[in-house]
Amino acid sequence: MRRTLISIAVTVTGLTLLTGCGGTGTGTPSSASSAEPPAAAGGLSDDATKRHNAQKLIADCMKEKGFQYEVPPPIEMGSSRSIEFTGPSSLLKTDEELRQYRQKYGFGIYSAQLYPDDPMVKRPEMNPGNNPNNKIREALDPARQQAWDAAFGSDPKAGRTEPGCTDVANEQIYGSSEPDNEAEQARAYEQYRTDPDVVKAAHQYGDCLRGKGYKVASTEPGTIDTAVFDLINAPMMSGEEVSAAEAKTRLSDEIKASLADLDCRGDYATIARTEYATVVTHGGGVG
Repeated sequence: MRRTLISIAVTVTGLTLLTGCGGTGTGTPSSASSAEPPAAAGGLSDDATKRHNAQKLIADCMKEKGFQYEVPPPIEMGSSRSIEFTGPSSLLKTDEELRQYRQKYGFGIYSAQLYPDDPMVKRPEMNPGNNPNNKIREALDPARQQAWDAAFGSDPKAGRTEPGCTDVANEQIYGSSEPDNEAEQARAYEQYRTDPDVVKAAHQYGDCLRGKGYKVASTEPGTIDTAVFDLINAPMMSGEEVSAAEAKTRLSDEIKASLADLDCRGDYATIARTEYATVVTHGGGVG
């Protein structure tokens, strides 16, 4: 039996509401679920409010299908604002906005270790074990778990393509996720990636970085955006343990690299920000 853990946080990337579990099914949640979060949830960010409202929609939908589902307490993802200053999203920032952030935090990699409670770099808390619905699901027999998963949401990787409660809630809260819309986003993104002006600017961006000693792997539009970040983040991605003292030393290099990235982006960022703002942040039909 495959053990599934559902994160308490609503994962928006890829138009998925909850990670780790999928299924099929139909049904429309009651309109009462679209109400604002309870008073205890006051002060939430717009994203957290949307996630909480989505959870309420899922709970109503699951109940209609005959399954127990508890609305987890509203939470902030911790989403430090670091994502706004790194990669594609950073292209929408002016050079001055980006410089002010990066002079202190770099890309938000090692600074997150040095300033763990700073909302600008605090890492998201996405512990699947905190979701009360894991225990609810695990208490079911295997056949009932399959039915629970089917009601919960679609999971193409598992061969389930029919919409479930998460899909219905996702469409209601975040908008349509129809294939035609995703295909349109993919086409727009490909147009961006092949625009001669963008391609030329991306090559200039990469050449500048290489001239500064950063061996970026690719100068393709959509890849060059995170090239330096990926270089700096590689040790962390490989699971390397870094002490606080070492993180402080590495942050200095990270800041230097992030500012070099800023200084080199030039026309590439200008074109992206002024002509393709929605495209670069949504990517190839998955945003």
